[in-house]
Amino acid sequence: MELVGQVDLNATPEAIWAALFDPAVLQGCFPGCKSVERKSETEYAAVLQVKVGPLNAGFNGLITLTDPEYLSAVTLAGTLNGAGAGFAKGTARITLQPRNLVTELSYRADLRLGGKLAAVGDRLFGTAVKRNIADFLAAFAATVGAGRGDTAPRAASV
Repeated sequence: MELVGQVDLNATPEAIWAALFDPAVLQGCFPGCKSVERKSETEYAAVLQVKVGPLNAGFNGLITLTDPEYLSAVTLAGTLNGAGAGFAKGTARITLQPRNLVTELSYRADLRLGGKLAAVGDRLFGTAVKRNIADFLAAFAATVGAGRGDTAPRAASV
């Protein structure tokens, strides 16, 4: 499953870059996120409660950062494992581009599912993922743009 989207954020690339690597910001913005812990300069561990259709399960995740281009791009590779609920594996490339008074954050992600997550189906899972991305981007925009005005995420496409 491929996801592509972008959002204009009312913040500088420096503020956005710092927030992208701040465990407290990430935990506060991810729907269902119970914890985010920085394991090293390039690895994060997360615990999430995920609801997709009839499936409501806890997942442990590991995210690795690669190919960082300071203030402009980074690649994330991650795996979510849920005891008996299946798994999700994927990569995402995030880019930042200053534009006038805002910074455009764009992403392109590729996800693969297994176990019960795969049984739920790409259509139902895709809808839930897009909703979670939109919720994350709205919370992230509010966090990094606090006091600088309104931002509006543009929907992810599959």
